[in-house]
Amino acid sequence: MASNATANRLNSHWEQVPRLGTGGIIGIGVALVVALIVTLILSFLWWKIKNQPEPEEHNAELPHDHQPPLPELPQRDFHAGEAATDCPVCLEEFVEGESLVELPTCLHAFHPACIETWLTRNHASCPVCRLHIGLQVDSVV
Repeated sequence: MASNATANRLNSHWEQVPRLGTGGIIGIGVALVVALIVTLILSFLWWKIKNQPEPEEHNAELPHDHQPPLPELPQRDFHAGEAATDCPVCLEEFVEGESLVELPTCLHAFHPACIETWLTRNHASCPVCRLHIGLQVDSVV
C-alpha cells in the first residue's frame, strides 16, 4: 500500500507542474535564433572595426624615393567666405591664408600634400567630381 500512496503523490506532483506547450517551444526557439543573429552581427562589426586601416594625416608625405614627379599645379591662398571651407581628401578645415592647390579642370581646391598623395597613387581624376585632370603621372614601380 505504501507504494500506491507514493505513486499517487508523485502523479499528483507531476500534474501540478506546468507543461511547456507548442507556443512556448516556438518562443524559446525564436529567442535563441535572435540571440544568434545579434551575436553574429556584433562579431562582424567588431572584426570590421579591428581590421580598419589607420587614417592618414593631410600633411603626411610619401617617402621621396617613392614619389613620381608631378607637374606643377596652380596654387592660391584660401580666404574666409569661400564656398569650400575644408579639404575633400582629409576633411580638415582650411585656414585663412593657407596655400591651396586648385585643379585646372574643375577648380576644386585641396591641401597641396593631400592632392599630391592622391595623384601619386595613380589617380588621374579629381577626388570630388571624378573629372579627368589630364595630368600625366608616372606610375610607381
